[in-house]
Amino acid sequence: MIERVRRLCLSARNFVANANRTASCSLSAYGIVNNLRDLITLAERVVDQSERIHLQGEKVPASQRIFSIFEEHTELFKRGKTQKPVEFGHLVSIAQTREKYITFYDIRERSLHDTKLKEIALSEHEERFGALPDKFTADKNYYVSMDEIAELEEQMSLCAIGKKGRRSQEEYDREHSEEFKDMQRFRAGVEGSISFLKRVLGLRRCLNKGFKHFACTIGRMVFCHNLLILSRS
Repeated sequence: MIERVRRLCLSARNFVANANRTASCSLSAYGIVNNLRDLITLAERVVDQSERIHLQGEKVPASQRIFSIFEEHTELFKRGKTQKPVEFGHLVSIAQTREKYITFYDIRERSLHDTKLKEIALSEHEERFGALPDKFTADKNYYVSMDEIAELEEQMSLCAIGKKGRRSQEEYDREHSEEFKDMQRFRAGVEGSISFLKRVLGLRRCLNKGFKHFACTIGRMVFCHNLLILSRS
């Protein structure tokens, strides 16, 4: 298969070279040829990485791989989901208020760990509103340590992030308090906004090519979401 794809890439290269030598007044033809040339380059990279992995036994880091020749910025994720052990795309992180407004979103070509995104989200909230939120909640992927949570709770009334691993009785009681559970219910409710973004505004799949256009599309979706919430209030 690798050798066959190499031959196809070579044939396509010859076709592109011949097409460029042939004079044409069609802008559409130039666009097709240039697009084909870019796809050939990406296909050759896929062949090279396949050869390194399957024939040479190398372990190529995911950050160096291409998972789609149509959207080369696509990332691979392993989020621990039973139904979807492997996913492709980009992580989109959002922060939402009780009024359902999205006040923060983050989209990067190379995604950061959730703990880093927590720092960015809180920092941007403080810069935008002049203070940290009174209460903050997120899932366990945002957990770092109880010392960090204690430090945050010196600046806010509650940081409702569940602890990973074993809990002391004090930590268990804290996570089973009504206030903590209320914030966790609010966090679960954010899934409704994510579903709305997917079903109504098209977050499930972006048809615009290139990462910059991908990021712009997410921004437009967030803007439209907030506009719809505003119109209902």
